[in-house]
Amino acid sequence: MKKTIKLTIDYDGTNFAGWQVQPNQRTVQGEIEHALETVLRHPVRTVGAGRTDTGVHASGQTAHFYTESDITEHRLMGSLNGILPEDIAIREVKHVTDDFNARFDARARSYRYTIATKKVAINRHYSWMVPYNLDFDRLAKSTTALDGECDIRGFSRGEDSDDYRTIIFDNRWSHEGDFIYFDISAIRFFHHAVRSIVGTAVEVGRGKLPPGTVREILETRNRRLAGPTAPARGLCLMNIDYGDGET
Repeated sequence: MKKTIKLTIDYDGTNFAGWQVQPNQRTVQGEIEHALETVLRHPVRTVGAGRTDTGVHASGQTAHFYTESDITEHRLMGSLNGILPEDIAIREVKHVTDDFNARFDARARSYRYTIATKKVAINRHYSWMVPYNLDFDRLAKSTTALDGECDIRGFSRGEDSDDYRTIIFDNRWSHEGDFIYFDISAIRFFHHAVRSIVGTAVEVGRGKLPPGTVREILETRNRRLAGPTAPARGLCLMNIDYGDGET
């Protein structure tokens, strides 16, 4: 009998060409599908909740797949973690309802971007070291316009005819020690959007762009007004929310 299985996945994106399977590229999805096929002994196609870009990390990615195997959840997780490379870990394996879809059932996706305010060694693969003095108040105020329904075409790469509307539930800046964090949650995101927002906010924080730049980009959808795209290494997909306490 066919079952729907949901995976919760952590990965270090440093040495991956993103989540999605690509020819002749090392991808997270490709490694996981290969491991599943080894354990289950049948072809497997996973559906992920989000397609992280090259170099982007995740501590709460989710995916689903179908199988008729009677392997237990505990055994499957142990077997997968036993053969997956060190930069991927399966955090949970769960049998879900047949109509569950990791991508389309997601109600919110949450990301965190980490900025280091001085040179770091241990966390260098997971943060962007910004060599400028940043005004935290300017940073915190720079993204206040990102609230509710927004068209974020000006922060994304793609065709002008595409629909770039989303609903942003929350965005906030915080700092602790030598790190500044930007957390944002929305129904959906688009290619390079979070990194473009962060890059623009940093330019505001260092006084190179006016405080109302993010609002102006939202209103005009003009990508040329934005700052540089922040490096991928500072971005992490933190959580996928499915409602009713299910993540």
